[in-house]
Amino acid sequence: MALIEIENLGFTYPSRQTPTLRGITTRIPSEAFVLLTGPTGCGKSTLLRTLNGLIPHASAGRLTGKVLLSGQDLATEPLATICQQVALLFQNPEDQLFCTLVEDEVAFGLENFGFPSQDIKERIAFALEQVGLPNFQSREISSLSGGQKQRVALAAICAMQPQVLLLDEPTSHLDPQGTRDILDIVAKLNRKMGITVILATHRTREVAPLCDHVWLMDEGRLYLDLPKTEAFQDFTPYQRLGVQVPVGEPVPSATPLSNPKISTLIPSKNFSLSISELHFHYPNTDKDAVCGISCDVQRGEVLAIMGANGSGKTTLIHLIAGLLRPSAGQVAIAGKTQTRVKLHQLAGEVGIVFQNPDLLLQAKTVHDEVAFGPKNLKFPTKTLEERVTKTLSQFDLNSLATEAPYALSRGQRQRIAVAATFSLHPDLFLLDEPTTGQDAQHLYGLMDELCDEIRHEHKTLIFATHDTDLTLKYADRVLLLRDGRVIFDGVPNTAFNNPELLAQASL
Repeated sequence: MALIEIENLGFTYPSRQTPTLRGITTRIPSEAFVLLTGPTGCGKSTLLRTLNGLIPHASAGRLTGKVLLSGQDLATEPLATICQQVALLFQNPEDQLFCTLVEDEVAFGLENFGFPSQDIKERIAFALEQVGLPNFQSREISSLSGGQKQRVALAAICAMQPQVLLLDEPTSHLDPQGTRDILDIVAKLNRKMGITVILATHRTREVAPLCDHVWLMDEGRLYLDLPKTEAFQDFTPYQRLGVQVPVGEPVPSATPLSNPKISTLIPSKNFSLSISELHFHYPNTDKDAVCGISCDVQRGEVLAIMGANGSGKTTLIHLIAGLLRPSAGQVAIAGKTQTRVKLHQLAGEVGIVFQNPDLLLQAKTVHDEVAFGPKNLKFPTKTLEERVTKTLSQFDLNSLATEAPYALSRGQRQRIAVAATFSLHPDLFLLDEPTTGQDAQHLYGLMDELCDEIRHEHKTLIFATHDTDLTLKYADRVLLLRDGRVIFDGVPNTAFNNPELLAQASL
Protein backbone atom coordinates (compact mmCIF):
# COMPACT_ATOMS: atom_id res chain seq x y z
CA MET A 1 0.00 0.00 0.00
CA ALA A 2 1.26 3.49 -0.85
CA LEU A 3 2.14 5.79 2.03
CA ILE A 4 -0.03 8.60 0.63
CA GLU A 5 -3.03 8.04 -1.65
CA ILE A 6 -4.85 10.95 -3.30
CA GLU A 7 -8.24 10.20 -4.81
CA ASN A 8 -10.08 12.67 -7.09
CA LEU A 9 -8.99 15.60 -4.91
CA GLY A 10 -10.58 19.01 -5.44
CA PHE A 11 -10.67 22.22 -3.43
CA THR A 12 -12.29 25.64 -3.85
CA TYR A 13 -11.54 28.62 -1.57
CA PRO A 14 -14.59 30.53 -0.25
CA SER A 15 -13.64 33.78 -2.02
CA ARG A 16 -13.07 32.14 -5.41
CA GLN A 17 -15.44 30.79 -8.03
CA THR A 18 -12.82 28.65 -9.77
CA PRO A 19 -11.50 25.51 -8.03
CA THR A 20 -7.84 25.69 -7.07
CA LEU A 21 -7.46 21.89 -7.20
CA ARG A 22 -9.30 19.73 -9.75
CA GLY A 23 -9.57 15.94 -9.78
CA ILE A 24 -6.07 15.02 -8.60
CA THR A 25 -5.45 11.30 -8.26
CA THR A 26 -2.02 9.81 -7.52
CA ARG A 27 0.01 7.59 -5.16
CA ILE A 28 3.21 8.28 -3.22
CA PRO A 29 5.31 5.37 -1.96
CA SER A 30 7.23 5.52 1.28
CA GLU A 31 10.67 7.21 1.07
CA ALA A 32 9.87 8.92 -2.26
CA PHE A 33 11.31 12.34 -3.17
CA VAL A 34 8.79 14.23 -5.31
CA LEU A 35 9.60 17.45 -7.17
CA LEU A 36 6.39 19.51 -7.43
CA THR A 37 6.48 22.39 -9.90
CA GLY A 38 4.23 24.45 -12.15
CA PRO A 39 3.42 28.07 -13.02
CA THR A 40 2.55 30.62 -10.35
CA GLY A 41 -1.00 30.08 -9.07
CA CYS A 42 -1.36 26.52 -10.36
CA GLY A 43 -2.23 25.14 -6.88
CA LYS A 44 1.08 23.81 -5.54
CA SER A 45 0.79 25.37 -2.07
CA THR A 46 -2.86 24.37 -1.78
CA LEU A 47 -2.03 20.77 -2.65
CA LEU A 48 0.63 20.67 0.07
CA ARG A 49 -1.88 21.98 2.61
CA THR A 50 -4.25 19.12 1.84
CA LEU A 51 -1.41 16.67 2.53
CA ASN A 52 -0.81 17.89 6.09
CA GLY A 53 -4.43 18.50 7.08
CA LEU A 54 -4.42 22.31 7.14
CA ILE A 55 -7.09 21.83 4.49
CA PRO A 56 -9.79 21.19 5.61
CA HIS A 57 -9.04 21.46 9.37
CA ALA A 58 -7.68 25.03 9.40
CA SER A 59 -8.95 26.49 6.12
CA ALA A 60 -12.47 27.18 4.96
CA GLY A 61 -13.55 26.03 1.52
CA ARG A 62 -15.09 23.07 -0.29
CA LEU A 63 -13.01 19.88 -0.29
CA THR A 64 -13.88 16.92 -2.49
CA GLY A 65 -12.13 13.58 -2.81
CA LYS A 66 -9.72 12.09 -0.26
CA VAL A 67 -6.13 12.19 0.99
CA LEU A 68 -5.10 9.00 2.81
CA LEU A 69 -1.97 8.65 4.94
CA SER A 70 -1.16 5.01 5.71
CA GLY A 71 -4.81 4.27 4.90
CA GLN A 72 -6.21 6.96 7.24
CA ASP A 73 -8.36 9.76 5.79
CA LEU A 74 -6.68 13.05 6.83
CA ALA A 75 -10.03 14.87 6.74
CA THR A 76 -11.21 12.72 9.67
CA GLU A 77 -7.93 12.62 11.64
CA PRO A 78 -7.26 15.27 14.33
CA LEU A 79 -4.74 17.91 13.22
CA ALA A 80 -2.70 17.26 16.36
CA THR A 81 -2.22 13.66 15.23
CA ILE A 82 -1.39 14.56 11.63
CA CYS A 83 1.28 17.10 12.55
CA GLN A 84 3.30 14.41 14.35
CA GLN A 85 3.58 12.53 11.05
CA VAL A 86 3.55 15.25 8.39
CA ALA A 87 5.52 18.51 8.61
CA LEU A 88 5.18 21.51 6.28
CA LEU A 89 7.85 24.15 5.79
CA PHE A 90 6.05 27.25 4.52
CA GLN A 91 7.29 29.49 1.75
CA ASN A 92 7.45 32.44 4.14
CA PRO A 93 9.22 31.58 7.42
CA GLU A 94 7.38 34.39 9.22
CA ASP A 95 4.20 32.29 8.91
CA GLN A 96 5.51 29.60 11.27
CA LEU A 97 7.91 31.30 13.67
CA PHE A 98 6.34 32.09 17.02
CA CYS A 99 9.12 32.49 19.58
CA THR A 100 11.64 35.21 20.36
CA LEU A 101 14.76 33.04 20.63
CA VAL A 102 16.03 30.41 18.18
CA GLU A 103 16.34 27.78 20.92
CA ASP A 104 12.72 28.24 21.99
CA GLU A 105 11.50 27.97 18.39
CA VAL A 106 13.29 24.68 17.72
CA ALA A 107 12.10 23.31 21.06
CA PHE A 108 8.47 24.38 20.57
CA GLY A 109 7.13 21.20 18.94
CA LEU A 110 9.22 18.87 21.08
CA GLU A 111 7.97 20.47 24.30
CA ASN A 112 4.37 20.23 23.15
CA PHE A 113 4.80 16.49 22.65
CA GLY A 114 6.44 16.05 26.06
CA PHE A 115 9.99 15.08 25.07
CA PRO A 116 12.46 14.84 28.00
CA SER A 117 14.50 18.04 28.50
CA GLN A 118 17.85 16.37 27.77
CA ASP A 119 16.51 14.92 24.51
CA ILE A 120 15.19 18.36 23.55
CA LYS A 121 18.57 19.96 24.18
CA GLU A 122 20.36 17.35 22.07
CA ARG A 123 17.84 17.59 19.22
CA ILE A 124 18.10 21.40 19.17
CA ALA A 125 21.89 21.25 18.82
CA PHE A 126 21.66 18.55 16.14
CA ALA A 127 18.98 20.35 14.12
CA LEU A 128 20.79 23.70 14.17
CA GLU A 129 24.01 22.01 13.10
CA GLN A 130 22.17 20.39 10.19
CA VAL A 131 20.86 23.71 8.86
CA GLY A 132 24.17 25.55 9.23
CA LEU A 133 23.29 27.56 12.34
CA PRO A 134 25.50 26.06 15.06
CA ASN A 135 25.51 27.93 18.37
CA PHE A 136 22.53 30.08 17.33
CA GLN A 137 20.47 28.94 20.33
CA SER A 138 20.50 32.32 22.09
CA ARG A 139 20.07 34.48 18.98
CA GLU A 140 16.94 36.62 18.66
CA ILE A 141 14.92 35.56 15.61
CA SER A 142 14.07 39.19 14.83
CA SER A 143 17.77 39.90 14.24
CA LEU A 144 18.13 37.19 11.57
CA SER A 145 17.95 37.58 7.80
CA GLY A 146 15.08 36.05 5.81
CA GLY A 147 17.24 33.13 4.79
CA GLN A 148 18.40 32.50 8.35
CA LYS A 149 14.79 32.52 9.54
CA GLN A 150 13.96 29.87 6.95
CA ARG A 151 16.76 27.71 8.33
CA VAL A 152 15.41 28.08 11.85
CA ALA A 153 11.97 26.96 10.64
CA LEU A 154 13.55 23.93 8.96
CA ALA A 155 15.54 23.17 12.11
CA ALA A 156 12.32 23.09 14.13
CA ILE A 157 10.97 20.52 11.66
CA CYS A 158 14.20 18.49 11.59
CA ALA A 159 14.05 18.22 15.37
CA MET A 160 10.59 16.59 15.13
CA GLN A 161 11.78 13.90 12.64
CA PRO A 162 8.43 13.54 10.81
CA GLN A 163 7.40 10.68 8.53
CA VAL A 164 6.59 13.05 5.65
CA LEU A 165 8.28 16.38 4.93
CA LEU A 166 6.47 18.91 2.72
CA LEU A 167 8.42 21.97 1.58
CA ASP A 168 6.91 25.02 -0.12
CA GLU A 169 9.64 26.97 -1.98
CA PRO A 170 12.13 26.31 0.86
CA THR A 171 15.09 27.93 -0.90
CA SER A 172 13.44 31.08 -2.24
CA HIS A 173 15.08 33.22 0.50
CA LEU A 174 18.48 31.53 0.42
CA ASP A 175 21.77 32.34 -1.27
CA PRO A 176 23.24 29.66 -3.57
CA GLN A 177 25.43 28.16 -0.87
CA GLY A 178 22.54 28.16 1.59
CA THR A 179 20.33 26.56 -1.06
CA ARG A 180 22.82 23.75 -1.60
CA ASP A 181 23.11 23.23 2.16
CA ILE A 182 19.34 23.03 2.69
CA LEU A 183 18.81 20.69 -0.25
CA ASP A 184 21.64 18.48 0.98
CA ILE A 185 19.92 18.30 4.37
CA VAL A 186 16.57 17.43 2.78
CA ALA A 187 18.21 14.77 0.61
CA LYS A 188 19.87 13.21 3.67
CA LEU A 189 16.59 13.17 5.57
CA ASN A 190 15.09 11.36 2.60
CA ARG A 191 17.89 8.86 1.95
CA LYS A 192 19.25 8.13 5.41
CA MET A 193 16.17 8.56 7.60
CA GLY A 194 13.58 7.36 5.08
CA ILE A 195 11.49 10.53 5.31
CA THR A 196 9.18 10.98 2.33
CA VAL A 197 9.76 14.39 0.73
CA ILE A 198 7.48 16.49 -1.48
CA LEU A 199 9.19 19.74 -2.45
CA ALA A 200 7.38 22.50 -4.35
CA THR A 201 9.62 24.91 -6.22
CA HIS A 202 10.12 27.03 -9.32
CA ARG A 203 13.88 26.40 -9.12
CA THR A 204 13.64 22.98 -10.74
CA ARG A 205 17.29 22.65 -11.82
CA GLU A 206 18.50 22.60 -8.23
CA VAL A 207 16.04 19.91 -7.11
CA ALA A 208 15.95 17.72 -10.24
CA PRO A 209 19.14 15.77 -9.38
CA LEU A 210 17.72 14.82 -5.96
CA CYS A 211 14.18 13.70 -6.79
CA ASP A 212 12.91 10.37 -8.07
CA HIS A 213 9.46 11.55 -9.19
CA VAL A 214 8.02 14.71 -10.77
CA TRP A 215 4.62 16.38 -10.52
CA LEU A 216 4.03 19.22 -12.99
CA MET A 217 0.83 21.13 -12.21
CA ASP A 218 -1.28 23.42 -14.35
CA GLU A 219 -4.58 25.08 -13.36
CA GLY A 220 -5.12 22.79 -10.39
CA ARG A 221 -4.44 19.51 -12.22
CA LEU A 222 -1.47 17.17 -12.47
CA TYR A 223 -0.24 17.83 -15.99
CA LEU A 224 2.62 15.33 -15.53
CA ASP A 225 2.93 12.58 -12.92
CA LEU A 226 6.02 10.60 -13.88
CA PRO A 227 9.20 9.03 -12.54
CA LYS A 228 12.23 11.26 -13.10
CA THR A 229 13.60 8.94 -15.79
CA GLU A 230 10.56 9.75 -17.94
CA ALA A 231 9.69 13.26 -16.74
CA PHE A 232 12.76 14.95 -18.23
CA GLN A 233 12.80 13.30 -21.64
CA ASP A 234 10.74 16.11 -23.19
CA PHE A 235 11.07 19.74 -22.06
CA THR A 236 8.09 20.95 -24.10
CA PRO A 237 5.55 20.83 -21.22
CA TYR A 238 7.81 22.94 -18.99
CA GLN A 239 8.45 25.48 -21.73
CA ARG A 240 4.75 25.68 -22.62
CA LEU A 241 3.84 26.46 -19.00
CA GLY A 242 6.66 28.98 -18.53
CA VAL A 243 8.43 26.82 -15.93
CA GLN A 244 12.21 26.63 -15.60
CA VAL A 245 13.51 23.72 -17.67
CA PRO A 246 14.70 21.13 -15.13
CA VAL A 247 18.13 20.40 -16.65
CA GLY A 248 20.35 22.04 -19.23
CA GLU A 249 19.39 25.03 -21.37
CA PRO A 250 20.49 27.86 -19.08
CA VAL A 251 18.50 31.08 -19.16
CA PRO A 252 20.00 33.28 -21.88
CA SER A 253 21.68 36.36 -20.52
CA ALA A 254 21.69 39.70 -22.23
CA THR A 255 24.73 40.55 -24.34
CA PRO A 256 26.90 42.70 -22.07
CA LEU A 257 27.57 46.25 -23.18
CA SER A 258 31.20 47.26 -23.45
CA ASN A 259 30.67 50.01 -20.88
CA PRO A 260 27.07 50.01 -19.62
CA LYS A 261 27.70 52.76 -17.06
CA ILE A 262 28.42 55.22 -19.86
CA SER A 263 26.60 53.94 -22.91
CA THR A 264 23.17 53.27 -21.42
CA LEU A 265 22.95 56.10 -18.90
CA ILE A 266 22.69 59.85 -18.97
CA PRO A 267 25.86 61.73 -17.97
CA SER A 268 27.55 61.05 -14.64
CA LYS A 269 26.89 63.42 -11.73
CA ASN A 270 23.20 63.25 -12.62
CA PHE A 271 22.67 60.94 -9.70
CA SER A 272 19.38 59.50 -8.57
CA LEU A 273 21.05 58.23 -5.43
CA SER A 274 24.25 59.02 -3.53
CA ILE A 275 25.42 56.94 -0.56
CA SER A 276 28.32 58.16 1.55
CA GLU A 277 30.16 56.09 4.19
CA LEU A 278 26.92 54.44 5.27
CA HIS A 279 26.84 52.47 8.52
CA PHE A 280 23.99 50.77 10.36
CA HIS A 281 24.02 48.84 13.64
CA TYR A 282 21.01 46.87 14.88
CA PRO A 283 20.40 47.03 18.65
CA ASN A 284 21.82 44.17 20.72
CA THR A 285 24.20 43.00 17.96
CA ASP A 286 27.97 43.00 18.05
CA LYS A 287 28.80 44.43 14.61
CA ASP A 288 27.50 46.72 11.87
CA ALA A 289 25.00 45.18 9.42
CA VAL A 290 26.12 47.80 6.88
CA CYS A 291 29.68 49.07 7.15
CA GLY A 292 31.15 52.01 5.25
CA ILE A 293 29.22 51.64 1.97
CA SER A 294 29.63 54.44 -0.56
CA CYS A 295 28.28 54.53 -4.12
CA ASP A 296 26.48 56.75 -6.60
CA VAL A 297 23.64 55.45 -8.76
CA GLN A 298 22.73 57.29 -11.94
CA ARG A 299 19.34 57.92 -13.46
CA GLY A 300 18.38 55.18 -15.90
CA GLU A 301 20.60 52.65 -14.14
CA VAL A 302 19.58 49.14 -13.12
CA LEU A 303 21.64 48.02 -10.13
CA ALA A 304 21.68 44.55 -8.58
CA ILE A 305 22.75 43.93 -4.99
CA MET A 306 24.01 40.41 -4.29
CA GLY A 307 25.63 38.50 -1.45
CA ALA A 308 25.07 35.77 1.11
CA ASN A 309 22.16 35.74 3.55
CA GLY A 310 23.01 38.21 6.29
CA SER A 311 25.43 40.17 4.10
CA GLY A 312 23.37 43.37 4.42
CA LYS A 313 21.31 43.44 1.20
CA THR A 314 17.90 44.02 2.79
CA THR A 315 19.32 46.40 5.39
CA LEU A 316 20.86 48.50 2.61
CA ILE A 317 17.56 48.52 0.68
CA HIS A 318 15.71 49.68 3.81
CA LEU A 319 18.28 52.40 4.48
CA ILE A 320 17.91 53.70 0.93
CA ALA A 321 14.11 53.72 1.30
CA GLY A 322 14.35 55.69 4.56
CA LEU A 323 12.78 52.89 6.62
CA LEU A 324 15.98 52.75 8.71
CA ARG A 325 18.11 55.69 9.81
CA PRO A 326 21.89 55.32 9.39
CA SER A 327 24.11 54.99 12.43
CA ALA A 328 26.61 57.07 10.44
CA GLY A 329 26.96 58.38 6.91
CA GLN A 330 24.11 59.53 4.72
CA VAL A 331 21.77 58.71 1.85
CA ALA A 332 20.83 61.43 -0.63
CA ILE A 333 17.99 60.98 -3.13
CA ALA A 334 17.88 63.44 -6.02
CA GLY A 335 20.33 65.61 -4.09
CA LYS A 336 18.31 65.71 -0.87
CA THR A 337 19.65 63.93 2.21
CA GLN A 338 17.15 61.84 4.15
CA THR A 339 17.76 63.88 7.30
CA ARG A 340 16.07 66.81 5.53
CA VAL A 341 13.18 64.75 4.14
CA LYS A 342 10.33 63.15 6.08
CA LEU A 343 9.33 59.61 5.13
CA HIS A 344 5.87 60.56 3.84
CA GLN A 345 7.48 63.05 1.45
CA LEU A 346 9.13 60.15 -0.39
CA ALA A 347 5.75 58.61 -1.26
CA GLY A 348 5.41 58.48 -5.03
CA GLU A 349 9.12 59.20 -5.50
CA VAL A 350 10.57 56.09 -3.86
CA GLY A 351 8.81 52.73 -4.13
CA ILE A 352 9.80 49.57 -2.28
CA VAL A 353 8.57 45.98 -2.53
CA PHE A 354 9.58 43.85 0.44
CA GLN A 355 10.75 40.24 0.46
CA ASN A 356 7.38 39.46 2.03
CA PRO A 357 4.69 41.01 -0.22
CA ASP A 358 2.03 40.57 2.48
CA LEU A 359 3.53 43.54 4.33
CA LEU A 360 2.21 45.76 1.51
CA LEU A 361 -1.18 44.22 0.72
CA GLN A 362 -4.31 45.56 2.39
CA ALA A 363 -7.15 46.05 -0.13
CA LYS A 364 -10.15 43.78 -0.77
CA THR A 365 -9.41 43.18 -4.47
CA VAL A 366 -6.38 43.19 -6.74
CA HIS A 367 -7.81 46.18 -8.62
CA ASP A 368 -8.17 48.16 -5.39
CA GLU A 369 -4.65 47.19 -4.34
CA VAL A 370 -3.14 48.58 -7.54
CA ALA A 371 -5.34 51.71 -7.21
CA PHE A 372 -4.47 52.29 -3.54
CA GLY A 373 -1.35 54.41 -4.04
CA PRO A 374 -2.60 56.64 -6.87
CA LYS A 375 -5.88 57.14 -5.01
CA ASN A 376 -4.16 58.25 -1.82
CA LEU A 377 -1.93 60.62 -3.78
CA LYS A 378 -5.11 62.19 -5.21
CA PHE A 379 -4.64 61.25 -8.86
CA PRO A 380 -7.52 62.54 -11.05
CA THR A 381 -10.15 59.83 -11.54
CA LYS A 382 -9.50 59.37 -15.26
CA THR A 383 -5.72 59.23 -14.78
CA LEU A 384 -6.10 56.78 -11.90
CA GLU A 385 -8.26 54.34 -13.85
CA GLU A 386 -6.05 54.55 -16.92
CA ARG A 387 -2.99 53.89 -14.77
CA VAL A 388 -4.63 50.94 -12.98
CA THR A 389 -5.93 49.37 -16.20
CA LYS A 390 -2.53 49.61 -17.85
CA THR A 391 -0.67 48.28 -14.83
CA LEU A 392 -2.97 45.27 -14.42
CA SER A 393 -2.34 44.41 -18.06
CA GLN A 394 1.43 44.92 -17.81
CA PHE A 395 1.75 42.47 -14.94
CA ASP A 396 -0.72 39.85 -16.24
CA LEU A 397 -3.26 40.55 -13.50
CA ASN A 398 -6.40 41.31 -15.55
CA SER A 399 -7.95 37.91 -14.85
CA LEU A 400 -7.36 38.40 -11.11
CA ALA A 401 -8.62 42.00 -10.83
CA THR A 402 -11.71 41.11 -8.76
CA GLU A 403 -9.99 38.47 -6.62
CA ALA A 404 -8.97 38.99 -2.99
CA PRO A 405 -5.14 39.21 -2.84
CA TYR A 406 -4.85 36.87 0.15
CA ALA A 407 -6.77 34.15 -1.70
CA LEU A 408 -3.98 34.00 -4.29
CA SER A 409 -0.61 32.28 -4.35
CA ARG A 410 2.56 33.78 -2.90
CA GLY A 411 3.95 34.42 -6.38
CA GLN A 412 0.76 36.16 -7.47
CA ARG A 413 0.80 38.29 -4.30
CA GLN A 414 4.40 39.24 -5.06
CA ARG A 415 3.37 40.35 -8.54
CA ILE A 416 0.45 42.35 -7.10
CA ALA A 417 2.78 44.13 -4.66
CA VAL A 418 5.14 45.04 -7.52
CA ALA A 419 2.22 46.28 -9.63
CA ALA A 420 0.81 48.33 -6.75
CA THR A 421 4.17 50.05 -6.28
CA PHE A 422 4.75 50.40 -10.02
CA SER A 423 1.38 52.14 -10.46
CA LEU A 424 2.90 55.23 -8.80
CA HIS A 425 5.79 55.28 -11.33
CA PRO A 426 8.36 56.13 -8.63
CA ASP A 427 11.69 57.67 -9.66
CA LEU A 428 13.54 55.14 -7.50
CA PHE A 429 12.19 51.59 -7.42
CA LEU A 430 13.57 49.19 -4.78
CA LEU A 431 12.87 45.48 -5.10
CA ASP A 432 13.93 42.91 -2.49
CA GLU A 433 14.18 39.36 -3.90
CA PRO A 434 11.81 39.59 -6.91
CA THR A 435 12.22 35.87 -7.68
CA THR A 436 10.26 34.72 -4.62
CA GLY A 437 7.36 32.52 -5.72
CA GLN A 438 7.69 33.47 -9.39
CA ASP A 439 7.76 31.07 -12.31
CA ALA A 440 10.26 31.89 -15.07
CA GLN A 441 7.70 33.36 -17.46
CA HIS A 442 6.18 35.78 -14.97
CA LEU A 443 9.54 36.69 -13.43
CA TYR A 444 11.08 37.76 -16.73
CA GLY A 445 7.87 39.44 -17.82
CA LEU A 446 7.86 41.44 -14.58
CA MET A 447 11.50 42.46 -14.94
CA ASP A 448 11.00 43.36 -18.62
CA GLU A 449 8.24 45.80 -17.69
CA LEU A 450 10.24 47.36 -14.86
CA CYS A 451 13.46 47.75 -16.83
CA ASP A 452 11.71 49.15 -19.91
CA GLU A 453 10.07 51.80 -17.72
CA ILE A 454 13.28 52.59 -15.86
CA ARG A 455 15.42 53.06 -18.95
CA HIS A 456 12.79 54.84 -21.04
CA GLU A 457 11.89 57.31 -18.27
CA HIS A 458 15.47 57.68 -16.91
CA LYS A 459 14.46 56.40 -13.52
CA THR A 460 16.37 53.98 -11.27
CA LEU A 461 15.85 50.33 -10.32
CA ILE A 462 17.75 48.63 -7.50
CA PHE A 463 17.01 44.98 -6.80
CA ALA A 464 18.48 42.56 -4.25
CA THR A 465 18.76 38.99 -5.45
CA HIS A 466 20.61 35.67 -5.28
CA ASP A 467 19.83 34.93 -8.94
CA THR A 468 22.91 35.36 -11.14
CA ASP A 469 20.87 34.77 -14.34
CA LEU A 470 18.58 37.64 -13.39
CA THR A 471 21.52 39.96 -12.73
CA LEU A 472 23.27 39.06 -16.00
CA LYS A 473 20.10 39.60 -17.99
CA TYR A 474 18.95 42.92 -16.51
CA ALA A 475 21.55 44.73 -14.41
CA ASP A 476 23.97 47.33 -15.74
CA ARG A 477 25.96 47.00 -12.56
CA VAL A 478 26.22 44.81 -9.48
CA LEU A 479 27.27 45.41 -5.89
CA LEU A 480 28.57 42.29 -4.14
CA LEU A 481 28.29 42.47 -0.36
CA ARG A 482 30.02 40.49 2.33
CA ASP A 483 29.52 41.15 6.05
CA GLY A 484 27.97 44.53 5.29
CA ARG A 485 30.82 45.75 3.05
CA VAL A 486 31.07 46.15 -0.72
CA ILE A 487 33.63 43.70 -2.12
CA PHE A 488 32.84 44.46 -5.79
CA ASP A 489 31.16 47.31 -7.67
CA GLY A 490 31.07 46.95 -11.43
CA VAL A 491 29.86 45.08 -14.51
CA PRO A 492 28.16 41.71 -13.72
CA ASN A 493 30.19 39.71 -16.26
CA THR A 494 33.42 40.81 -14.60
CA ALA A 495 32.20 39.66 -11.20
CA PHE A 496 30.83 36.34 -12.39
CA ASN A 497 34.06 35.45 -14.20
CA ASN A 498 35.98 35.67 -10.92
CA PRO A 499 35.56 32.38 -8.98
CA GLU A 500 37.36 33.71 -5.89
CA LEU A 501 35.03 36.71 -5.72
CA LEU A 502 31.95 34.52 -6.17
CA ALA A 503 33.11 32.26 -3.35
CA GLN A 504 33.53 35.28 -1.05
CA ALA A 505 29.96 36.37 -1.89
CA SER A 506 28.54 32.81 -1.47
CA LEU A 507 27.41 32.81 -5.11
